[in-house]
Amino acid sequence: MKTIVVSNRKGGSAKTTTAVNLATELARSSSVLLIDFDTQGHASLGVGSEASETNGIHAIFHGRTLCETFLPTVHDRLTLAPAMAFFDVYEHGDLGGVLRRCFEREQIAEFFDYCIIDTPPTLDALLKNSLEVADAVVIPFVPHHLGTVAVGQMLRAVYQSASKMGRELADVGILPVMYNPHIEAHQDALQTVRTRFGAGRLFSPIGIDIGLARQFEEGVPVVLGEKRSKGLRDYRRFTEELRARIG
Repeated sequence: MKTIVVSNRKGGSAKTTTAVNLATELARSSSVLLIDFDTQGHASLGVGSEASETNGIHAIFHGRTLCETFLPTVHDRLTLAPAMAFFDVYEHGDLGGVLRRCFEREQIAEFFDYCIIDTPPTLDALLKNSLEVADAVVIPFVPHHLGTVAVGQMLRAVYQSASKMGRELADVGILPVMYNPHIEAHQDALQTVRTRFGAGRLFSPIGIDIGLARQFEEGVPVVLGEKRSKGLRDYRRFTEELRARIG
């Protein structure tokens, strides 16, 4: 099983949109687990479900098993571990390693080809738990100055996690979102990312598509849409690029 963490500490970076469409597109040919670690529960909404008040993924910090939280979604091969609404990570002590131990005890890798984790936009125990199990990290970013700053901050978090755990560094990829090639600032931001972090880390960009926002109203990811759209095309291309990188 390949575990892919979709994360950016900056809000408004299409993190959840990316996690939902990546998980659903992978599910066309593979068995996929989508973990909604962001207590807002938007990834859960994106695949036709909603956050749970009692038995979401965050219940693993109360002693529940990960498997107990599983729900079906809009795709037969896509399983959801929904967010648990109102979970407050700051009410708890040391939460390190909880998700990793769940993976090991419940042999999650035996049941899924991929696990996609949508994280909250904060450097807290939920993000740290996610990075502890990451084989790859996707950092979506809006191409402007603060977006490039956030990419650097997220990369440091990935490096720090790997160093602390003494584990191999996850494969990190950077995904431009809401990209308009006709905006000079967007072109400049992409060039900055290429220069600072390496062109090999960049995925092809996701363009602007109103359908990417509307998908949450219907609970159906763009990649499952019947009509061809820019969002559908871009996320399918991104998924293939990612699959080629990590196998």
